[in-house]
Amino acid sequence: MVRRAFTLVELLVVIAVASVLLGVLIPIVDDVGASSRRMQGQTNLRTMGQAARSWTIDHDGRFPPGLLTGTESDSTSGDVRSWDWWTRTDDDTFVRPGLLWEYTSDPDTVLQCPAFDGDANWGGPRLPTGYNYNVVFVAAMSSSQGVEGVGCWDLLLPKTTLADSGSRRKATQLTLAQCRRSGTTALFGEGGYRLGANKFMRSPVQELELAYGGAQAYRHGGRTNVAFIDGHVGSDRAPQRGRHFEALPESISSLLAFPDNGFLSEGDQAYDPR
Repeated sequence: MVRRAFTLVELLVVIAVASVLLGVLIPIVDDVGASSRRMQGQTNLRTMGQAARSWTIDHDGRFPPGLLTGTESDSTSGDVRSWDWWTRTDDDTFVRPGLLWEYTSDPDTVLQCPAFDGDANWGGPRLPTGYNYNVVFVAAMSSSQGVEGVGCWDLLLPKTTLADSGSRRKATQLTLAQCRRSGTTALFGEGGYRLGANKFMRSPVQELELAYGGAQAYRHGGRTNVAFIDGHVGSDRAPQRGRHFEALPESISSLLAFPDNGFLSEGDQAYDPR
């Protein structure tokens, strides 16, 4: 029995059908991959939120600091203890889990946003990155300059955002009990701006010289994941430029690279939990 070979027309039909099928399947595979990355990002953020709330239990309701420069006894030691990683200015080989990780593990995995491939704007070793932490209202920050004979906890910076009305007194952080709008206020998110990812989340109307480097990355098909103070994780698909965007010099506003990056609200609504 002689087997008949494919004719040229038949081959062209097969190729055309295969091309159509590939055209249908490739977007589906891409969508599945994007969905998987978004879900993994939400899992990571949920872990961060749980760790932060665990910290509050043993620290009088306070959240982990965003940054401590130095140690408890010596702020000039060269230690840089951020919420995510602990490094030393004079030793590029020194890397330890940061302040958040006293109550959980696997920061190498959790701290890498699956949809971000790049560096944070931070010196030292290249480390997993892509997320940021609400330091403009919630978490304490110490001075980046140490003082001889003074420990890091004595150098926490008063937040202008937390000044009492009619008083000059400014708090350095908020406690969990002070966060009355915990279900609508961001604690952690996916950081992004023109130059990469900043680990410190900012409000678009506070500290304007820093704000546009501390926005959120809408890198999941136009969405960004957010961990809220009450523990739940959601996503946002409506990036905001901030109410001062048009009035800012281009050297600042261009840092945002909108709409790939943006804020969760035009003002403080998504950042101030009081």
